[in-house]
Amino acid sequence: MKASIKDYFVYYIYLFFKMLFVYTPNFILKPILKLLAKIVSKCSKKYKKIIDVNLDLAFDNKLLKEQKQKIAYESYKSLLFNMYEFVENQSATKEEIFAKANIINKEYLENAIKSGKKIIFFTAHCGAWELALPFTGLKFGTIAVVNRKMNNPLINEMYKKVRNRNNIVMIDKKSAAKGMLKALKDNHHVAVVIDQHIGVGQEVKFFNQAVMATDSTSRLALKFDAVLVPLFCETNDLGDYTIKIEKPIDVPSYEFKTDDKIKELTQLQNNIVEQQIRNKPEQWFWQHKRFKYKHDELYKV
Repeated sequence: MKASIKDYFVYYIYLFFKMLFVYTPNFILKPILKLLAKIVSKCSKKYKKIIDVNLDLAFDNKLLKEQKQKIAYESYKSLLFNMYEFVENQSATKEEIFAKANIINKEYLENAIKSGKKIIFFTAHCGAWELALPFTGLKFGTIAVVNRKMNNPLINEMYKKVRNRNNIVMIDKKSAAKGMLKALKDNHHVAVVIDQHIGVGQEVKFFNQAVMATDSTSRLALKFDAVLVPLFCETNDLGDYTIKIEKPIDVPSYEFKTDDKIKELTQLQNNIVEQQIRNKPEQWFWQHKRFKYKHDELYKV
């Protein structure tokens, strides 16, 4: 797609702010990001409504107003810190990326790789997900990631080049199934973010609510006898993170309890994501309509 004059304008504005992000010391940038998080959490009527609905549904209306306000602020702060990582990682070296995080339970992944089985990561919009994938790709091998193509072709092309440098192969969301199949056949790992509402998939329980969830990871895992690996990145502070690899689901040896293997695997993955969110609720992206499937009317302002 050919870039328009508007695309070039937005692209150069983006480069300007990227330069500010990269060259502003953290001790100056951090309070600015925290202030922005506080302003947005109080002023955005639309997303305040979405966050309140999500928290009420997830925690059965048991959270106090002050608790919800704190989670909303922390969620925006986490999102802004994550955006910072997205921008800074475009020019960071492998050593600089590794220096930002420690990794726990890496033996789970190392053993899965040694087994020779295909690896399918599933993750969520928790903490610094924009650091988790390049960190893991650089340390453990190329990861193919499903992502929506950006509207601005200039920014999208820059994004692809940076991802490639960090051992990330981008798969267009419109051809996700075909792209993931090819990636696994090429002996790449695959990663899918599974925590958002989708129109088709499997109905599962999430925080005791019926939601629609992608079953692409389950289908691929069954097709390739793969290992499903939960991957999360918790934020300790700006530039300081913990990569968490939870106990994998070894699909070939997993003892299914029902005949519907796809639904069972999809539910199991969502249970793991839910537990991560319960552990760190302030680091999840509460701003999307996760419970839209059965509660769309609640989100209306």
